[in-house]
Amino acid sequence: NQVQLTPGEQGGNGLDTNAARHCVGCGYLHGQEVGIDVCESCDGRLGRTMHRLLRLQTVKAARRDRISSDEEERRRAGFDLVTSYRFNDHGALPGRIDATVDSGQGPVLQLRYGDTATVRVTNLGRRRRKDSGDSAGYWINVQTGYWLSERQALDATPDMTELQEAGEVQRKQKVIPYVEDRRNILITRFARGPVDEQTALSVMHALERGIEAEFQLEDSELSCELLPDDGQLGRALFIESAEGGAGVLRRLVDAHDNGLARAARRALEICHFDQDTGEDRGGILDRTGERCARACYDCLLSYRNQGNHLRIDRHLARDLLLACATAQTTRSGPQRNTEDAWDSIDLMPDSPCTGFVRWLAEMEYRCPDELGPDIAGLSDLSARPDLVYRTPTGPVGVFVDGSDNTDEPGRDEDAEDDLRDAGWSVIRIPYGAMYSKIAQRYPSVFGISRRVGQ
Repeated sequence: NQVQLTPGEQGGNGLDTNAARHCVGCGYLHGQEVGIDVCESCDGRLGRTMHRLLRLQTVKAARRDRISSDEEERRRAGFDLVTSYRFNDHGALPGRIDATVDSGQGPVLQLRYGDTATVRVTNLGRRRRKDSGDSAGYWINVQTGYWLSERQALDATPDMTELQEAGEVQRKQKVIPYVEDRRNILITRFARGPVDEQTALSVMHALERGIEAEFQLEDSELSCELLPDDGQLGRALFIESAEGGAGVLRRLVDAHDNGLARAARRALEICHFDQDTGEDRGGILDRTGERCARACYDCLLSYRNQGNHLRIDRHLARDLLLACATAQTTRSGPQRNTEDAWDSIDLMPDSPCTGFVRWLAEMEYRCPDELGPDIAGLSDLSARPDLVYRTPTGPVGVFVDGSDNTDEPGRDEDAEDDLRDAGWSVIRIPYGAMYSKIAQRYPSVFGISRRVGQ
């Protein structure tokens, strides 16, 4: 019922909140970076920016001796939670590994693994809240950190008919809380579709049970949920919840380990199917002696997924599990080597960008794809950026200013406009700027450093 606010979060005009955008087509998380209107993951158009975001790091709870029926009803109604994710590059190493599961008769699943990816859960409010333009979020007392109900927030408005002492004024603010962490994640998606939500849900929980059984994970060490998917291909998110990760999800994209096929075979067994033929063995419940029809607590049902019990059907997962059980996993795309990438960088000792590039290497940020002056695709342009990053949303030119080269031809504002007109994004690093602030402002370009606490 209370958030522990740090001095840095308590700005002069209220809490220091931030903004972000997430793709409504795939759930990918984006920061509030200028010029980014296309999703880096699926190339879809990004939705509106979500403002008033407050990260929760330390909270306090009050003990409740009794829970009333009203409280139970609120818990049953639940909250409108939105999960988003983001892959983080580590130096020259890409932040994700793509793989395809092929049964010999064509692709079955598409996999995308992320090592220490960012996972964010945003609480937009109660599901039964009144839908209005400013309905998302919760009221909070800026001074104490206590959450306020709508009635308390209105009561906290000072009476303006008479002046009050400044120290007695109750300051409130409406914020959208979220929690964020770094986890190993795996995104699965059907290679062929469309797939209805019930089938996607059943396959997801079957794979979850198979992975847990095959790799001996506790139920709390692996979680999963469906993500948005404009293509109706059943995009699902698996998260290693164990501290530091158990390394299991990475084995699923390893062709030599063949981990996904093993997990699929185990899932077939758990779902009462023959691992080779898919014949329904039905399963016998200990207490009643009844055969399992769609799902039971011996196969796919659990306390955690009780909200989806009516939609889970083991028969809908059988065909895909059979295909995965004999399939081969193949990684796609080149795997870049960190040392080779940085060794290929040829720095000029007197170049203004030398210090910045060396700092990037030391802090294990992403290596530039190209350095000036000979940069591909700029022969018809006047601009001459110092560094170039080739990102999924387009090329980015980086100008690193020295003490006296800002207005040189090819580096001035006209050069920036020239690049933007050609479809480039532009980042300028002023002389004397703190490199860490620049890099953290553009994670989609420079990646995420493992040596910097987030």
